[in-house]
Amino acid sequence: IEPRMIENIELDNSPLVFHGGNYIGFCNSDGLPHGLGELTSKDGSEKCNGEWEDGVFIKGTYSNPPYCRYEGSFKFDDVIGSGDWELHGDGIELHYRTDENYNNNNVIGHVKGIFDGGILLEGEILNPSLIEYSEHKGIKKIIIQKANVKRVFDKDFGAEINISFGEIFYEDGTHYKGELESDLPYGFGTMTLADGNKKTCHWVHGNVLE
Repeated sequence: IEPRMIENIELDNSPLVFHGGNYIGFCNSDGLPHGLGELTSKDGSEKCNGEWEDGVFIKGTYSNPPYCRYEGSFKFDDVIGSGDWELHGDGIELHYRTDENYNNNNVIGHVKGIFDGGILLEGEILNPSLIEYSEHKGIKKIIIQKANVKRVFDKDFGAEINISFGEIFYEDGTHYKGELESDLPYGFGTMTLADGNKKTCHWVHGNVLE
């Protein structure tokens, strides 16, 4: 293992934007990134810095300005399109959305916890509407305590969906705890209003199932 600088590097397990980019760091005897190093995209806009293993980026920071910065453990997912690095294990997505926010490190929201191929299994989503996690404004935070506790058939979608268990905190002080699907109560749970009144029932897409 030795430190090297490689221009126009080609790696199989990397997004297309990094093909032809530049790498500075440690390499193995085959000339592949191995150990600590930084890869910069060919246009200089995106970077990943951290730990490599035989040419595979496994842990560190993936910067995609001005939108996001990802920190944690990664795996490469080439199932869709050109492929991308996805958080896998412990990690956090830091969202900025503008150049000004990014340059000033002004985080407007985050997704953090334990991931499986970019999907949050356990953790929290802060300011979900600001980071385009949710279309529903007025949600301050979502906590996923346990993902995919069961599958149910949703007649509106005409397919089965995954139900998780967690909490939703609303900006007006309302709090929900129970089963949910993404950003809405779905299943059995309790909604507690800001004035303390509670409703425990079955929910579908955020509405009480009559």
